[in-house]
Amino acid sequence: MSVQVVTAPDLPPPAGHYAHAVRASGLLFISGLLGVRPEEPEDRLLGAGAQAAAVLRRLDRVLATAGLEGHHVARLGVYVTDVAHWAPVNAACAAFFGPHRPARTILTCPGLHHASLVEIDAVAAFPEPSP
Repeated sequence: MSVQVVTAPDLPPPAGHYAHAVRASGLLFISGLLGVRPEEPEDRLLGAGAQAAAVLRRLDRVLATAGLEGHHVARLGVYVTDVAHWAPVNAACAAFFGPHRPARTILTCPGLHHASLVEIDAVAAFPEPSP
């Protein structure tokens, strides 16, 4: 099995020892993306829905770098600081994915990095070659 690192050129480089995403065995494993950017402190003023929409735009950039789109996402892991954020995050996911419904888990976490309200990771599948 080969592993290929995917780095979205229009996103800030990872701040730690990880990649934006890794391609392996026909899947793209996308690292957690935050609802705020440390270089933009005003992001912390956004609500959970706006942060989720920002995360999904970043997710779209990572997918596009790998040649994929939102409908290729098979699974989302969603982390929120409060269960009250579920409805606006769910609305942002519905707006982003439309009729496509990936498998999803939403977990509450007492605190996310950079005071973000939302973090999302994902797994996407590359299309199988036509016979």
